[in-house]
Parts: sequence; structure tokens; C-alpha cells
Amino acid sequence: MIRAILLDIDGTLMDTNYLHVEAWAQAFEEVGERPPRSSIHFEIGKGSDKLIPEFVEDGEAGERASELHGEFYAKLQDRGHPLPGAKELIASLADRGYEVWFATSAKPEELEHHMKELEAEGKVAGVVSSEEVEGTKPAPDIFELALKRAGSSPEETVAVGDSVWDLEAAKEAGVRSAAVMTGGAFSRAELEEAGAYAVYEDCAELLEAGFPEELEPSA
Repeated sequence: MIRAILLDIDGTLMDTNYLHVEAWAQAFEEVGERPPRSSIHFEIGKGSDKLIPEFVEDGEAGERASELHGEFYAKLQDRGHPLPGAKELIASLADRGYEVWFATSAKPEELEHHMKELEAEGKVAGVVSSEEVEGTKPAPDIFELALKRAGSSPEETVAVGDSVWDLEAAKEAGVRSAAVMTGGAFSRAELEEAGAYAVYEDCAELLEAGFPEELEPSA
């Protein structure tokens, strides 16, 4: 019996991945680096502590890039809106009695905007962010903490994400995961190879497929 659903936010529920790419691109340029935006896009979904060293070797410059990313993203944040089916998915899961948890690398200052846009107040059991754990995605720590707070076993839990980093983290935590392609960085084949039991175009298609009841017969 599935009890808890762990949802990633950026690229899964909110159309914010490309905003983060632009914010990181500007931040890296300010500290003397200019990686292609396509390379940055591939890393979105990781915790910033794992993303930054892919492009900036110097520790101080990396810290400055992190601060700048926050500043640049704050100016873009209002352009981030719910992806197709995201609000409906949250509402439907809550109405059907599932515990909905956000498991995200989004920073606390971003979460208030996300909660409002997704109309998630009163529908979400809780939020676990990367700032609360030692190891960020693709480490399993976020999902493990979410399981602990939900009082749910891996077998009673399903995760949804948009990146291979989400799927690898869920797999390491022993949690089955579905993927949506709205993050834009990974192909269907890449998401399946990373561990998704199914891949959907977006949350709307996932909801139409009967998620998560389609898993119950094999649970």
C-alpha cells in the first residue's frame, strides 16, 4: 500500500529549470567562468554544493557564485510558473489521502513562491530541503529524511522527479520513482536508465495514467 509521495519541485512541478540555468550562467560569468548553458542545464537538480565544483574550482569563487545565483534567481523567480498538471496532481493526491512531501534542492526563500504558485498550502504534509541534510542530490539523504518524517517505508513510498539526479537519489534510498520530461535536460531513455519505472511528458500525463494506483497491484 502506497502512503507517501515525494515530489521534486524545479522542473517537475515548476517551470524554473531554465531560470536557474540563466541565473547560474550569470553568476559564473561574474566569477570569471563561462560554461555553456547546456552544460549547466545538465547539472540542474543537484545540490549547489555539487553543481558549483563542476564549473568553478576555487572555493571562494564558488561561494561567491552561490550568492550571486541567489541574487540573479530572485530577479527571475516571478517568471516561474506551475507546469502542466502540477497543481492538479498535488490536489488529487491530497484528496485521495496520500501524504505529499516536497523533496527539493530549492532554497527556503524560493519555497514560499513555489507553495503559493502551486496552491499547495494545506495539501502538503511537509518539505525537506537540501539545506537540512548533509548530502544533497544525487545522494539519498533528502529522500531518507522525508521517509523518516513521513513515517513511511521505501516500499510505501513513490518519488517523482525530472532529472537523473532525482532518480539516482530515490533509487539509493530504495524508493521507486517516476519521471517527467518537463525538466528538459534528459531524454526518456536516460531517465529510464537512471531508474524511472515510467516516464511521462508532464504531471498531467502522469495523473491521467492513474498515478500512483498503477503501482498497487505489484506493491
